[in-house]
Amino acid sequence: MKARYQYRIYPTAQQCRDSATVFGCVRVVWNDALALITSTPKGETWLSIAELQKVCIT
Repeated sequence: MKARYQYRIYPTAQQCRDSATVFGCVRVVWNDALALITSTPKGETWLSIAELQKVCIT
């Protein structure tokens, strides 16, 4: 039998601001990595995950 759980959180105002900041930074890094991948011409190999991290994460 599989169990299923539901949780609900009620963050404070400060936690909401901090979460928005973190997810905003994550979105920027994701978009930068996606732009690098999509700008790679066909036939060339993509950057490895380690190389993407070096380029995108500051």
